[in-house]
Amino acid sequence: MLKKKMTAEQFKQIRTELGLSQHRMANLIGYENRASVSLFESGQRPISPQVTLLVEMLAEKTRMRRTQ
Repeated sequence: MLKKKMTAEQFKQIRTELGLSQHRMANLIGYENRASVSLFESGQRPISPQVTLLVEMLAEKTRMRRTQ
């Protein structure tokens, strides 16, 4: 069972470090539009452990590509 938590600030920081728009981030983590990402970043919607895992995996994959 996933229990890891991500804060709104961490979520936004990762998205901006990756150079992604809210719309693109939403698409990459399985949402149709940027509204959910906006709610995550404002703290109005809790970030599930599943979304946390997806975002961390995306960040790690991107970081690995940049170092190659």
